Amino acid sequence: MTQSATVVALLASLAVVLVAGFVARVLVAPRHVIAPTDRATSWWRTLAQRRRATPPPTDSEMAAWCDQVAVALRSGRSLTAAITETDAAWRPRAVLPSVGQSIRRGRALGDAFTDAPADPATPRGLTVPVLTASARLGGPAAPVIERVAATLRARDAERAERRAASAQARLSARLLTVLPFAVLAFLALTEPSVRDAASSPLGLTCLMLGAALNVIGWGWMRHLIGARR
Repeated sequence: MTQSATVVALLASLAVVLVAGFVARVLVAPRHVIAPTDRATSWWRTLAQRRRATPPPTDSEMAAWCDQVAVALRSGRSLTAAITETDAAWRPRAVLPSVGQSIRRGRALGDAFTDAPADPATPRGLTVPVLTASARLGGPAAPVIERVAATLRARDAERAERRAASAQARLSARLLTVLPFAVLAFLALTEPSVRDAASSPLGLTCLMLGAALNVIGWGWMRHLIGARR
């Protein structure tokens, strides 16, 4: 009877932990819609893309790139030459590789940006529309690109300020997540009564339920802090 109760308690606890992990994943997952036919393979594709893709430039890196393009423009380079030469010499990776490839294939600079990222929330997505407008409309591009660099630096500073303001909350979330496990391990090593209670069916059920609630709390705190923003 005791063995049967232990098996039932373990299975019930495992189910609770799996449900808690799913809930925590939903809480911290980005809000986007996945087509029903892609649900089974979307995470495989995401992992493969992350392994192959190079990390995108940050706001500070993109601002430095814009400054370099503006310097080349003020030294007498055309906008096409300034962009392609700066991008070719940029390390550790090119910022707009698709633009350079399109220009080498004979496309005009204004049309070469059609394949570039256009999400204004990203550094490249904020810069590309300005470069496209400068290429198509003409006029002095250096001051405009320098303003984009200033905007990127201001956004980077604002993001750093938000991270500094949420540092205490993130530390509290980590502490509240790790501390229960650390206390349990310490008590299990030092107190035989704790080991006996934890090895019983009711104790195992309580431990798994507590671990599940801990995981859900961790996901909820990450959701409130905005760890993915």
